[in-house]
Amino acid sequence: MKLPVCWSCQYKYKWAELLLVIEGRKTCPVCSEKQYVTSHSKWLQGFAFVPLILFYWVTVMFMINMSFALYLVIGLLYFAAYWFLILPFQYEFTDEKQQLV
Repeated sequence: MKLPVCWSCQYKYKWAELLLVIEGRKTCPVCSEKQYVTSHSKWLQGFAFVPLILFYWVTVMFMINMSFALYLVIGLLYFAAYWFLILPFQYEFTDEKQQLV
């Protein structure tokens, strides 16, 4: 797994820079060109999230005596793991906004 690069200047993004990609857009810190997340990248992010949700559901389903607070904490930990460990490595950028088809 590699971190994405700028489509214009080939700047390799740092992990921390990719934690806040708002509405599928990012501006390159070197050349100031707008970066748009590709539709292929969006599909990959969705496919990576589905097994995580299924694993969470199965894990919680077999824990019978569990408080709502513990259920919430486990859910937040799963989401944080996805956000910090998987998502930044699945971005690919292009120069124009693409439709998710």
